[in-house]
Amino acid sequence: MSLTDSVSQSAVPDPVVNLPSHRFGDPVVLTLTMGFIALFVGLSLYDTAWLTEQIGAGFAWTAKYMGSFFQMLLLATFFIAIGIAMTRAGAAKIGNLDAPEISTFRWLSMVMCTLLAGGGVFFAAGEPIYHFVVTPPAFSTEAGTAAAVAPALAQSFMHWGFLAWAVLGSLAAIVMAYAHYNLGKPLQPRTLLYPVFGEWILTSWVGGVVDALCVIAIVAGTVGPIGFLATQMSYGL
Repeated sequence: MSLTDSVSQSAVPDPVVNLPSHRFGDPVVLTLTMGFIALFVGLSLYDTAWLTEQIGAGFAWTAKYMGSFFQMLLLATFFIAIGIAMTRAGAAKIGNLDAPEISTFRWLSMVMCTLLAGGGVFFAAGEPIYHFVVTPPAFSTEAGTAAAVAPALAQSFMHWGFLAWAVLGSLAAIVMAYAHYNLGKPLQPRTLLYPVFGEWILTSWVGGVVDALCVIAIVAGTVGPIGFLATQMSYGL
């Protein structure tokens, strides 16, 4: 059965799966997210230099051993999204609506005024300069030379070009929207794994861990660009 046929046959969503209920939400998600944030803030106040060193070491390890994997994952996401758009599945309507509630202009405005605003304003100049001074792992040019200009821009375009848009609004959004609006599943990150693990991931503690990791990642990915933007505004003023 194709995605188009599946969507058309799911006019009425199934009842939402009952998740672990609590007065303050899922206790696993609450404990992990609040615990991590409290620990991070506490360590930053206790020993900022040590925490900065650990973050730098973790980033360097991730870039060295996982950088190529992440880039291949970005490329795969982009090409799979293009493939979906070119097939019959690209014409499927998700959400049981005849027309989208949010227009394309409003959707682009929300994206541009939130995460991409802070990140793009800072990294539009900062990232090409960084890759010019420090040669990206995929290239072998000498840093700071004329030959390093093209690789620096290429790496920056890869991060902020079509691949970034493919991550923002393609596969994850399609799976989440279809599972929630057409199948009645909860609007939570764990739902992205529903096609693989089924109902189990929606009710188990593993789903809570997945939600917590996604919340922590969103907080880190949002606070960082906002902090960069605030720093730029302070320098500008």
